[in-house]
Amino acid sequence: MKKLFPILVLFVPGVLFADEVYLKDAGSISGRVVEQDETTVKVDIGGGFISVPAARVERIEKGRTALDEYEERAAKLGPKDVEGWKTLARWASKQGYSAQAREACQKVLAIAPDDADARKALGFVSLDGKWVTLEESYRAKGYVKYDGEWMTPAEAQAAQAADASDRAKRNAEYRANAEQNAAVQEQARAEKRAEQEQYEKEKAEQLNPPVYWGGWGYGASSWPTMGTDGFWSDK
Repeated sequence: MKKLFPILVLFVPGVLFADEVYLKDAGSISGRVVEQDETTVKVDIGGGFISVPAARVERIEKGRTALDEYEERAAKLGPKDVEGWKTLARWASKQGYSAQAREACQKVLAIAPDDADARKALGFVSLDGKWVTLEESYRAKGYVKYDGEWMTPAEAQAAQAADASDRAKRNAEYRANAEQNAAVQEQARAEKRAEQEQYEKEKAEQLNPPVYWGGWGYGASSWPTMGTDGFWSDK
């Protein structure tokens, strides 16, 4: 089967002549200037538009663009020229202009709805003799989409179970780490409280030294007694 040209191209269009918008800070933008006023410069780069503040633009060098050529070639095609539109679609794709390539393919389908090249280029696939989108074909085959990928229900169920297991493991690790951190913090707080209590105790002892009362072997060895004459005596 003949390999069809891709619609979506990820390289920069190879335009030999184009409007070149040079920026003051650095770099430039190649394409076709479609709008320009005192505040904004809008450039059609084929797959979309880029708008930059006019204050950032250093100068603009005008030139012929591939978009100009696309429009000129499209204007020359007849309403029933299937091959002409397919050729133009291939050319636009090579230039990196996916929007224009898609437009040309849609022109082909408007003339020949079952054209295989245009259908495939636009992402359709053949299923039981009918052209359907890729998503429709997967669903018709019983596939389901999980995490951005098409897979069988069994594969999706296994993937879900694996993801659930991973989440449970991560949650358990998170809880264990949280509990360990809480224990460390509580121990630190307890040590700090103990240090504070010891400090307050030592400070209180410095301010209020203890008073010792006399006892056996402390102070006088005997107690005075009152004699018969009414006077105290050590005897």
